[in-house]
Amino acid sequence: MDDTQAIQAALDEAGKKGEVVRLPAGQYCVRGTLSIPPGTTLAGMWQGPHSAMVERGTVLLAFAGRGDESSAPFISLSHSSTLQGVTIWYPEQLPDDIHPYPWTIAMRGHHPTVQDVTIVNAFNGIDNGSQHSECPMLRNVHMCCLRRGVYLDQTSDIPRYENVHIHSVYWWRLHYPESALPREDVQAIERFTLDNLEGFIIGRTDWGYFSNCFVIWARIGWRFIRTSTPSGGTGNVTMTQCGSDIGPLAVLVEETQPHAGIAMQNCQFMSTIEVAASNQGPVKLVNCGFWGIRQTVEQVRKHGPSTLMLQSCHFNGWDAAGLDAPCIAADGGRLVVMGCEFMHEGKEQIRLMKGLRAAAITGNLLRGKGINRQGCDGKVEAEGNTWE
Repeated sequence: MDDTQAIQAALDEAGKKGEVVRLPAGQYCVRGTLSIPPGTTLAGMWQGPHSAMVERGTVLLAFAGRGDESSAPFISLSHSSTLQGVTIWYPEQLPDDIHPYPWTIAMRGHHPTVQDVTIVNAFNGIDNGSQHSECPMLRNVHMCCLRRGVYLDQTSDIPRYENVHIHSVYWWRLHYPESALPREDVQAIERFTLDNLEGFIIGRTDWGYFSNCFVIWARIGWRFIRTSTPSGGTGNVTMTQCGSDIGPLAVLVEETQPHAGIAMQNCQFMSTIEVAASNQGPVKLVNCGFWGIRQTVEQVRKHGPSTLMLQSCHFNGWDAAGLDAPCIAADGGRLVVMGCEFMHEGKEQIRLMKGLRAAAITGNLLRGKGINRQGCDGKVEAEGNTWE
């Protein structure tokens, strides 16, 4: 059985006027790939974000591209096209026999939208970067991804991502509420994602807005990169109420736009943020919280020439292995730490090292060893800090 041709024929017909193809509740076997024409919507029955209930709602069973990441995406969107209200499940992907697959969804052109969609067990989730797009929208997208979650690049105008949740729970609860995967399968998925998953990969974007976006059990939660795609490069992004949970590296800033960088407000990270020596743009965090896992050494590592600003943040649980590591280690560029609380007693709080050009450390609540100016030859102002 294969429903590919019937669904694509309906989409092509709807594309003549920009209509909606509605799929009633049920499972649809799609052994090929689907393309949604411009101004056209493929809509299932889900009216909001949902769990991986593959016996309910509109479920697309994906088979194409097994073993070949470079093959065509399962579903491709174009100008002003929309995918809404469906669950996507790869029945041949098994926790003890994981294989590569291409991107599940590819977004192209102006104003593509994906909303109210759950992806059960993708190898690669959503590609919003291999081709140019403008004003893409992701809203209420829940997915388990194994290698890559969301890739954003070549967007010259304001993408908006809202309530994008990357969590293996959508595979664990494959037949929810009647049953769930065995514990050994859950553990196998966790091990794979901790070794391989990059949650949000962000290249060239102008004014990217992220709100309520989350990733857990990833090797890298959020990765900011420079790309060499035709209209690629670096990005500037604003994040609010976002997070990365239970992973060794919550945020890796390799490169951002030098004039703008990234700003994070009201975010939560477990565990570490690293600003690489290659980054030029400012990195700003306000009212963010940090917690550690047992692999955590430092919670902030600052390298290179850029400026890192931390304001009204709190830190807890670094140096879990007792390696005499500080919470914040900085050996390049500029550092501002203002109004932050360091909650781990008996541990070194801030280490300013050789290569740091300037630092302003003001109005912080410190417990333990405070500020270590280990070999720092830059200008340092430290005022109004309180030690317990």
